[in-house]
Amino acid sequence: MGLRGTQVAKETASIVLKDDSFNSIAAAVAHGREIFRNIQKFVIYLVSCNLSEIFIVTALGFIAPAATLFPLQILFLNMVTDVFPALALGVGKGDKTIMDIPPRKSTKKIVSNKNWIAISLYAAAITLSVIIAVFYSKAYISIDVKITNNIAFITLALAQLFHVFNMASPRSNILVNEITTNKFVWYAILICIGLMAIVYALPQIRMALGLVILPGNALLVAVIAASLPLALVQLFKLIYRTINKN
Repeated sequence: MGLRGTQVAKETASIVLKDDSFNSIAAAVAHGREIFRNIQKFVIYLVSCNLSEIFIVTALGFIAPAATLFPLQILFLNMVTDVFPALALGVGKGDKTIMDIPPRKSTKKIVSNKNWIAISLYAAAITLSVIIAVFYSKAYISIDVKITNNIAFITLALAQLFHVFNMASPRSNILVNEITTNKFVWYAILICIGLMAIVYALPQIRMALGLVILPGNALLVAVIAASLPLALVQLFKLIYRTINKN
């Protein structure tokens, strides 16, 4: 059997089969694929969120230095809006078509070259949404640098929360998929929004993070701009499904 075959034999020798049903084997394969996909989603989500923060800080440093995010604001995003949704992705179930995917090669990386391209595009879309919100706020809402900075902060925070829904399989339904049916994702979003509300409600923490109470029209701009990356990705996925059906 050779060296590789001997190693496989050693590993399988410790496996205990509870029954000889083929369904059990298929279920085990499906579970293994779910674990691999969850790890992949976790990594892609976190890396794309962090990369978007790098893009945004760099871009705002050139085009709107006064609106650049503060270090404590970025730290808050990393500890709250990034972490909880990522953890929720790690406990999700696979989509219904997970067994329709051909077996992956043993040499395949968790994050492939295609995944890196997707990560870059995700980060670019989030960055674009923040830049749009900043320019719109400066032109139509307020030239106050605190307002502009806070719009950038809120837009990025919400865009990262909405971004979790982009982790659904491109083959799955837009509204009903392994992300929207994952209750932990919704818990994570509620926790993040709750923590952000607490931060704004407590004057000491709000001042420490350089935050101010935003007017209603500014919040509306942030919400709309934050929804753009999700809308763009879902549009591309819809096109992908349409092409693959034909």
